[in-house]
Amino acid sequence: MLNQPIKPMLLQPLPPEEIKQDWKSSIKWDGFRIIIHYDDGKVRAFTRHGTEVTDRFPELLNIKLPVTSAILDGECIAFDLTQTSDQPYKIWWDDAMMRFNTKKPAAVQQICRTLKAHFPVWDLLWINGKSVLHKTFQERRDLLQTLVQTTDILSVTPLYDNGEQLFTNVQQQGLEGIVQYNANSTYHLDSRPQDVIVKIKDYQYVTCQVSSIRKNSFGWGLQLEGKYVGVIEFPPHRNVIRAFHTISKQIIKGENKEWVFLEPILSCRVKYQCFTKDGKLRSPKFEEFCTV
Repeated sequence: MLNQPIKPMLLQPLPPEEIKQDWKSSIKWDGFRIIIHYDDGKVRAFTRHGTEVTDRFPELLNIKLPVTSAILDGECIAFDLTQTSDQPYKIWWDDAMMRFNTKKPAAVQQICRTLKAHFPVWDLLWINGKSVLHKTFQERRDLLQTLVQTTDILSVTPLYDNGEQLFTNVQQQGLEGIVQYNANSTYHLDSRPQDVIVKIKDYQYVTCQVSSIRKNSFGWGLQLEGKYVGVIEFPPHRNVIRAFHTISKQIIKGENKEWVFLEPILSCRVKYQCFTKDGKLRSPKFEEFCTV
């Protein structure tokens, strides 16, 4: 396992009404999954798809652990160091993606000055040459707490007993959601097991107008209060698409090679995760047509 790409255990999605009462809970960080390999002071990092990203995050080179080897499971998030004190501080998914997509050495050195990567970890898969996948989550967490001291690079994700209260707090702060852990469960690589680790997202809803249709692949451009806010990428039911195209032919106002532009008079209810840093809807999904 050590120094090899591994596919971690994936989270089972649950709706808020099914929050577990007796499970440990944590904030769901708004970044991307990362697996950190520590081998006699040397660090390598992989995404959950097996892409090595070590060179994109020089912060990792400063990690020191009191063991010969370990594999840590967690998230990569980014702090925007340019945010001013008069702004409400927020961790943006966009910033983590910008760090992920920055690959050239000179660009990496430059971006580290404004977007600082941090790695909150929540699980331990390997220690001192041995796998601990067979141990329970609580046993792995106890070991993890002995390894990781909180720094500006690395931390252990805090756990809370009351999942419902944590989810309420997350909603109030506009965060992505929560994660819950079965303390008695073992770790299952490359799977999404039931009743082991779950995620509850704080989805939001908004009414938008459809303002454009993409020509070469499915996509409905969205407008909110006269401003472009993104594209619905996932097609709704074919009956919805058929009815929409019947009406949309009557409100075309122009086109180019990629898009047909519409009068923005058709409204729909959209489900989304959050607003991105530049004011777009993240992962918008069509729910239903409606009247404003």
